[in-house]
Amino acid sequence: MIDESRFYTITDHVIDEASHKATTPTTREQQRQNTRRSILEETVACLVEDGYGSLTTRRIAERVGIAQSTLMHHFATREALLVEAVSNLAVSMAETAVAEIGSAGRQGVDHREAVLDQAWTTLTTPEALAAAQLLGAAWSEPELAVALRDLELRIAEIVLTTALAVFPQEATDPRFATYIDSVFQTIRGLIMSIPTWGREAVDLRWSLIKPVMLEASGLLIPPAGD
Repeated sequence: MIDESRFYTITDHVIDEASHKATTPTTREQQRQNTRRSILEETVACLVEDGYGSLTTRRIAERVGIAQSTLMHHFATREALLVEAVSNLAVSMAETAVAEIGSAGRQGVDHREAVLDQAWTTLTTPEALAAAQLLGAAWSEPELAVALRDLELRIAEIVLTTALAVFPQEATDPRFATYIDSVFQTIRGLIMSIPTWGREAVDLRWSLIKPVMLEASGLLIPPAGD
C-alpha cells in the first residue's frame, strides 16, 4: 500500500508557507499571495513557451501584468524566483506521480514498473523538459549554478520522499536512496540528449534501459505480494 501521508508530510515545507495558512488572509494579503502565485506560474509558462534564453524578470512581469519592481519585491533575484518556481513544479509533479502509481497498482501493475514508467512520463513532460534547461545554462552562469545547488537538494528530497511513499518498507535500507538517485540521474541524462538525438530516439534508449533498471530493483524491492 502506498503511504501517501509520508509524501505529504515531508514535502509540505517545500511550498511557500504562506499558501498553507489555515486562517483566512486579509484582502491585501490574499492579493499578495495571488500575485506571488501568478509570478511562479508565469515563470514556468515562460520556460515552456519561450525557453530559458528568453526568461527575464521583465518578461515575466509583463506576462503577469505587474511592474518589474513589484516582481523584484517578491523575489530579489531571478535565480531565487527560478528555484522556487521549479521547486513548486516538482512538488506538483510528485503529487501527480504518487496518485498515478497508486492507480496503476490498483489495476494490478507491479509498483516497481509503475514507478519507472511514471518517472519517465513525469520527467519528460513539457514543464520538466523546460526546467531541465537550467542545468545546461548553469555551465556558463555561476550565479545560477549556485542557486541550483539548493534546488537540487530540494528535488532530491522530493524524489526520494515520493519513492518512499510507494515503498515505505524500504526506508531503512541505505541502498534504496542510491537506487532511486541512479534512476533519476539516468533519466535526466537521457532527456538532456533530446535536443541532439530527438525524442523518438531517446524514448527508444529508455525502452532498452528500463528492463535493466527493473531487474536491478529486484535486488532491493520484492514484487508486490512477496
